[in-house]
Amino acid sequence: MKPNNNIRIYSSVVQEAYDSIPALDWATDVITDGIADRIEAVMKEKGISKKELAALTRRRPSDVTRWLGGGHNFTCRTIALIEQALGVPIIMVAK
Repeated sequence: MKPNNNIRIYSSVVQEAYDSIPALDWATDVITDGIADRIEAVMKEKGISKKELAALTRRRPSDVTRWLGGGHNFTCRTIALIEQALGVPIIMVAK
C-alpha cells in the first residue's frame, strides 16, 4: 500500500516514476523499516551499539548499518541471528 501522505511532486517525470512503484514494494518497505526500527529500539533499550551488535552477530559493522538503514530485505536466518544476539524477539509469528 502506498503511503497516504500529501507529497507534492512538481515534476511529471518524477510523479510518473512515483506512481509506477508497485504496491508490493511499498508494503515491503513498511515491513522492513518496522523490523529495523524494532532492532534499533531493542539496541537502545539494552545500551548496545552498532559495533557491539556486529560483534555479537559476528558480522561487519557495515552489515548492521545496512540492516538499520531501512529497506533491507531481511532473511528469516538474519532475523533469527539478531534475535539470538539481542536475546529478545524482533518479530512475532502468528500461530
